[in-house]
Amino acid sequence: MPADMIRKWRPRLWTVVLLVLAIVLCLPIAGLILFRFYDNQLVQQTEESVLAQAAVMVATYADLYSEAAGLAPPKPKPVSAQDAIFPSLSINSATVLPPRPDAANPSTSVTATYQRLAPQLSRIASSAQAQTLAGYRFLDTQGNVIAGTAEIGRDLGHVSEVRAALDGHVVSVARTRVRDSSPPALYTLSRGARVRVFVAMPVHVNEALIGAVYVSRTPSHIFRFLYGERFNLLKAAAFVALSTTLIGYVFWRFITRPIRLLKERSQLATQGNHAFEAPDHLGTREIEDLSLSFKSLTERLQNNRDALKTYTAHVTHELKSPLTALKGAAELLRDDDLSQSQRHRLLDTIEKGGTRIEDLLAHMRAFSLADQQAMSGRCSLEQIQDQITRAFPALSIMIENGSLGLPSEATTLSILLTHLLQNAQQHGAKTVKLCTEHTNGSITLRISDDGEGISAGNADKILQPFFTTRRDSGGTGMGLNIVKSTVEALGGHLYILPQDTGAGFELEWPNATASLDRTQAPGA
Repeated sequence: MPADMIRKWRPRLWTVVLLVLAIVLCLPIAGLILFRFYDNQLVQQTEESVLAQAAVMVATYADLYSEAAGLAPPKPKPVSAQDAIFPSLSINSATVLPPRPDAANPSTSVTATYQRLAPQLSRIASSAQAQTLAGYRFLDTQGNVIAGTAEIGRDLGHVSEVRAALDGHVVSVARTRVRDSSPPALYTLSRGARVRVFVAMPVHVNEALIGAVYVSRTPSHIFRFLYGERFNLLKAAAFVALSTTLIGYVFWRFITRPIRLLKERSQLATQGNHAFEAPDHLGTREIEDLSLSFKSLTERLQNNRDALKTYTAHVTHELKSPLTALKGAAELLRDDDLSQSQRHRLLDTIEKGGTRIEDLLAHMRAFSLADQQAMSGRCSLEQIQDQITRAFPALSIMIENGSLGLPSEATTLSILLTHLLQNAQQHGAKTVKLCTEHTNGSITLRISDDGEGISAGNADKILQPFFTTRRDSGGTGMGLNIVKSTVEALGGHLYILPQDTGAGFELEWPNATASLDRTQAPGA
């Protein structure tokens, strides 16, 4: 199955960015929750206002009734928080009642006392309605409307809240509003625009129930408020749009565009011999670090590819000579006329060729495993001093600052020093000095000997694979190259130091003291 068909689906970066921007644009929709909350607050504000108006009308009704009936004026009640009435309506679907039932024909007649005070109560109700837009109805003990702004002479005793008020309770209800015409479609978003608040409050004169006051009013819906704040709302909408545009630009400038450029440069680097070039616009610091990592990786891969080409060419060249000698010697051995001494010389040639090939293969294997053998860690020269001294008894090895740590495990450090000390011994050295230093965050290990030294003409060649001045004595030219590859795998560099006598090398690990401290910390 093609790779493209089995790839797991993943959204593109621009899709994620668009989704984030869409979420940002949708955030104002969360204001609908506040919209409903404010809608409910408007209903409660209306209820509070209607309760206050009903209380005033109750006091007026009681005073006028006492005067018309020849009774003593009602005694005012002491102010108490226990007697206070607070708004409690909620306009969710479970608490809004159906439209109020229509008024019925009265079953009883209104007494003379109510008839005497009715005109005055109606005038007061009409004056109040002009200012409050509320509907007022004054009822007797039977539920008959004796005065008010509407339904005078009708019976409301069958309405639940009126019946509760005539039983001595204060009742507030929200009922579905009945309109003469269809409301604007926008009003359907506000439940407060579709209800009407009703408050029924009993009237007492000296503890005796004389009737009730029934007040109703439509809440001030939220659209009136929004219309008044239309300019501020437009400013808020413009701010949201501008903010979303700015967020989109920031995403494009600092994330989407740099990643797209990084992708294009990476794809270009995989084609042919193009080197990776970091984009000019790298956005964030993390993308810059990623770009530098890509550059380092591609450079390393290209160096490995070039090294592999060079290495392959050297291998074929180095193996060609002993193989040619082996082949020639084998052909000559077929001659039956060869003397015994000639046969021995040819056999020596075959043995030398075989040994040469074994040495080359062993060093080639060591070179190929240099990266795997390079184990970072912490080790000092003192820890492996006995080991290298026993391995090279002919050398006088002097160690300076041997207690300072090096960023390598003991095994890896032993491999490095073995190749370097073997190289010194093969070039006539008697004394070798090893010196470790920690300077400006870097760690260095210097190796100097008193041997033959390195000629100026060979200084640029000795680190190349298979270059050796001891080819006649079996040198493979791989030792220093193995050291170089291993040190580089540990994040360091190998340098040749100019010296008046002998040879000098320096292994440097830049900025390695911090990582060495972290490695050392657990055992501290």
